[in-house]
Amino acid sequence: MKKNRTPSRRRQVSRHLPGRRNAGAKKLAVILTIAVVLVGMILIQRGKGADAGAAFGSDRMPHIDGGRPGVNKVSYATNDRVDGYVAKTEYQKLRREVESLKSQMQRLLEALSATPASKPAVAEPAPPKSKPAAAEAKGEKKPVASAPPPSQERVGRVDQEEFAADKGDRRKEAEEAKRELDQFLRAQKLLFKPGEVQLELGASYAQDVAVSPVLPVFRFRSASANFLMRYGLAEDLEFDFAVPLVYAELERDIRPLDQLGLGPTLFRSTREAGVGLGDINWGFRYAAIHEEGALPEVTLSVNAKSDTGDVDRLLGTGHWNVGTGVSLVKTIDPVVLFGSLGYTWTLEEGDVDPGDQIPYSIGMGFSLNDGVSFSMAMDGAAIRRTEVNGGEISGSGLDINSLQFATTVQLAKRVFLEPVVGFGLTDDAPDFMVGINIPFGLEGRFPLPLVHNL
Repeated sequence: MKKNRTPSRRRQVSRHLPGRRNAGAKKLAVILTIAVVLVGMILIQRGKGADAGAAFGSDRMPHIDGGRPGVNKVSYATNDRVDGYVAKTEYQKLRREVESLKSQMQRLLEALSATPASKPAVAEPAPPKSKPAAAEAKGEKKPVASAPPPSQERVGRVDQEEFAADKGDRRKEAEEAKRELDQFLRAQKLLFKPGEVQLELGASYAQDVAVSPVLPVFRFRSASANFLMRYGLAEDLEFDFAVPLVYAELERDIRPLDQLGLGPTLFRSTREAGVGLGDINWGFRYAAIHEEGALPEVTLSVNAKSDTGDVDRLLGTGHWNVGTGVSLVKTIDPVVLFGSLGYTWTLEEGDVDPGDQIPYSIGMGFSLNDGVSFSMAMDGAAIRRTEVNGGEISGSGLDINSLQFATTVQLAKRVFLEPVVGFGLTDDAPDFMVGINIPFGLEGRFPLPLVHNL
């Protein structure tokens, strides 16, 4: 068994270790091997010192047991132990492992001593230009250059970009969900981005009955089918276009007067009806102020109505209208309050000047859940007296006021169903109205050239 090298000898050996890139790994292996050998030798010496007079091959070793007083008991260790600490089989196994490690260390040292000496490990590595040349001279393959690891700055920038993109997606989804919940406000505020299109199909029925003790009973009924398009013309600017198809019927009934004996002499029963195109409407709406803090959403609008409906067939008013208005929307969670006020000029037709109108509305709404909203509103209009040849006709002014209830249900993405029911609050308003609207948005955007960038 070779004796252990002194520290001075180990320092001499370390000075001759190669200084290439793999020298560190080899030195670590040598140091670990030497450490294992030292531990094994220490264990061997401890086994020898425990019983100096015992031979490795002895079968029994005497041991005096100082047990109970007056009894001199002699016991012998079995063949499985060489001392009082290590079993013989374990000792022999450990000895064989130490011998094997010693032989491995010897081979490693011989291999290291046979390697040509190079620069010390502490020396600076050779310039980059000399490495390829040395590799080619020895016939070694050039190491494949790998991409440099990403820097912390680049990794942080990528993380920030991913976080910003994820945050932007969540914000976009939240805005989309908010717009879908606000569908019951589509007539009060802008809900569409540039190029977005929403179509709306609607159908309604209304009736009004006028009863007087000295006049015939007038019954007016109307049914209409409406087509409405809302288009995001530019940022915060929307264009609306509506085309109605109307069926109207006016009946004059003199049967109540027959009981007084006045019907056949003064009046007669009549019935008029017509079906066709009604008055076309269009307008522009602009979101002047967005809701923020205590400020409400403020939307300005201008609109116009044509005289395409035949007045003689009860399909229209027979006059052009041009108006403007302002709408306010304020959210007080979970309730949304809204209102509007405007002024509409009715253009003269010959010597007749129908009275101008002051439309107004006020209402509230709230979401029952993510797919259902409920709203109620009072819609009205004050119509000034009609003038003929510059003179007002007494009693020609009207006060139209009705209360409407609506429930907006989301059937699918961008598709809604909205039943509506209304009741007249004044004599000039229809007694009863019921209808249903089906708004649905088109997928994608359809921007107009040179307009959507405004």
